[in-house]
Amino acid sequence: VEARLAELENTATGANAQTHRISQQEYVTRLHRLNEDIANAWLAEDRVNALKLCVKVAKLLGDTKVGKFYPVLFVLVTEVIETVGRLVYDRILRKSEESTSEGGTKALPEDFKASRVRTVAKNTCRNWFYKIATIRDIVPRIYMELALFKCYRFIQDEPPTVQIRRLMKMSRGVADPLAAAYVRMYIAKCALAYGCETEDSAMTLEILKEFMPSYVNVLDETADEDPATAYIFRLGLRRTEYSELMDPAMEWLIECCATNPNPSLLHKVLYMGGETPPVPFLRAVFRSLSPTVVRENALKLIALVGATSTDEDSLEHRDAMADCYRTLVDKFDVIAPNEGDRLAILGDVWRVVQKWTHVEPYLRVAERFLLYVIKYLAQGELETLMKDVARHVHAHLAQAKEREPTKSAELPAEAMRCVERALRVVTDQFRDVDYLVSLKWYVYLGEILGGEAKVKFSAALLKCGSSAGSISDPMCLHTLLEAARTVHDDIDGMSSEESRAEAESLVVDFINNVSFAGDFEAHLNFLVTARSAFANLDMAQEILVYHAISLMTSVYERVGVEHTNKTKAFVNACTAYCQITIPSVRGVNVRLQLFMLTAQAAIVHGLIQQVDGLIRSAVTDAQESGGETAVGGWIDLPTDRAGAEMLDFVRRCSALLVVQPGNLEKGAFLVFRGLMKVVEDFDWEPSSADEVRAYVSLIPMITAMAQETIPFKIDGLQSNDVLFAGEEAYVEEATEL
Repeated sequence: VEARLAELENTATGANAQTHRISQQEYVTRLHRLNEDIANAWLAEDRVNALKLCVKVAKLLGDTKVGKFYPVLFVLVTEVIETVGRLVYDRILRKSEESTSEGGTKALPEDFKASRVRTVAKNTCRNWFYKIATIRDIVPRIYMELALFKCYRFIQDEPPTVQIRRLMKMSRGVADPLAAAYVRMYIAKCALAYGCETEDSAMTLEILKEFMPSYVNVLDETADEDPATAYIFRLGLRRTEYSELMDPAMEWLIECCATNPNPSLLHKVLYMGGETPPVPFLRAVFRSLSPTVVRENALKLIALVGATSTDEDSLEHRDAMADCYRTLVDKFDVIAPNEGDRLAILGDVWRVVQKWTHVEPYLRVAERFLLYVIKYLAQGELETLMKDVARHVHAHLAQAKEREPTKSAELPAEAMRCVERALRVVTDQFRDVDYLVSLKWYVYLGEILGGEAKVKFSAALLKCGSSAGSISDPMCLHTLLEAARTVHDDIDGMSSEESRAEAESLVVDFINNVSFAGDFEAHLNFLVTARSAFANLDMAQEILVYHAISLMTSVYERVGVEHTNKTKAFVNACTAYCQITIPSVRGVNVRLQLFMLTAQAAIVHGLIQQVDGLIRSAVTDAQESGGETAVGGWIDLPTDRAGAEMLDFVRRCSALLVVQPGNLEKGAFLVFRGLMKVVEDFDWEPSSADEVRAYVSLIPMITAMAQETIPFKIDGLQSNDVLFAGEEAYVEEATEL
């Protein structure tokens, strides 16, 4: 264990940092082994060795060189010594069993008196305390006696108050402030557990009163000659860091006092901090106070924090003040502040906070008070608060730009996360994206975000937009498009399937909610922009094609086949958009379906050449998507599903070829022969009838084309029965097929 402590003293970085982490784990492992050794020694009735091992463990709390590991060490060590305390108590209890008239024994009742304890048990109990009294080191001496405190029941009926006071006096001899803090806390814990505390918490208050001078000296930058300073410097810590190690002990003591509803106790505790209590002390007090006490004394407590502020405050000091304000406002989530104090609470805090030039502590306070304002105050206060946030952020970025003109100014990571969380709170509160993007401060704060914070904010904004329904406002559309682009750009090859699915859902919802109120050209322009913006999301590309097809359908519903040059050019552009976009969609079954839907939408507009290109592209895609190396090919689908998808494509394509005019130069059945080749080459499931069904589905198509008049036509479109009417070669080829 001493070797491990030597490693922990090494404050070098790099490889030594790894040694620091490993040594802590070894430290814990060693403690567990010592605990097992103690248990084994006890089972072997080697009480002396068990006690020696336990004292060895307790000695570890006398050396604070482990630094930030000390609070963990305290928990581990006290668990070990308390286990020994229970073993000793149980052994003495068994020796205390009363004799019966039959020659046996019976256990003592739970509320037994010392007078009923057998003499041999009392002597054993005293012997254990005598052994503890021989321990020379003061820290293990105190801890070991406290671990056996329950055993005083065997030799006295009254609570061990005298012994507690004796140990309190002994604790004054512990020079190390950190070790002394935890010793005093453990004394208070045992005093509370064994009935030594009074109704007015006098014992805990007395312990806290002895604790406070060392705590204040630790925080005093001018107390270089104080003996405690040597312990601080030995660990290589700042005073505030060292005091934070003492905070758990002090907070526990204050919390014990705070459970007492007597308001005078709060004043006594605060008085211990002096005329202007140190902020870390106030932070510990505030954490321990009940929400009810905070509500009744809110303005007084806020004034205590504000009284510590000066224009020359360090970042550490303002961080501690921010902790105090955040702790207080968190209490108001549990119990609402008095109605008459609500605005005054915000005003008193902001008179201090708005002067801060350090952006991180300022934003930490603003983030928490944002919830307070939303919950208890009006929208005007919310606007004022967030405008002040934007002002502070802008000032920080401007100063950063002045210091380093060549670098892009940005907020520190923690400050950026605070802004992001604040914006998400506002977004969730209003759920009106049109209103939100009209707020200049909201848009500004959203724009200055970066990295993960911007992604989270963008996702929240998109969720807000999807719940709002139709999106038509240009400003709102632009803002949401940038948010969707941010979410998309965060997805890469290393992203999880869950992250990709969430991003696709947000982007697709956004695309579906966009509305241009009949302005087809603006809608198509948006689809073109979105195609390049969301290139990595297959679902988004698929939805964009559906929207382009929907535009073609809407034009047909409006003008039918009576096209103007403008409408003809527009449906041509939509068709070209689909033909360009579809190949980027992963999944051959989806691509073939989109090719067919686009061809069906285009053919009613008389776009013969475009339809021919779409059908050929589909047939080529179906042919080339076989094999193991094809990306997004048939191999990605289960065999039975692949067969069903191919059968569906053959049927759709066959129906379309009935009305689609054939190629006058290369023959009417050029595409049909290509489709047959696809059916022949496809790897059909041997046990499935899909291959037979595919061939059978070609028969109605070829027989329909062989008729003098095909069964159905499209207005304004000349099909093969007109183009090849009377040509014997056409009939012969159809008959041959």
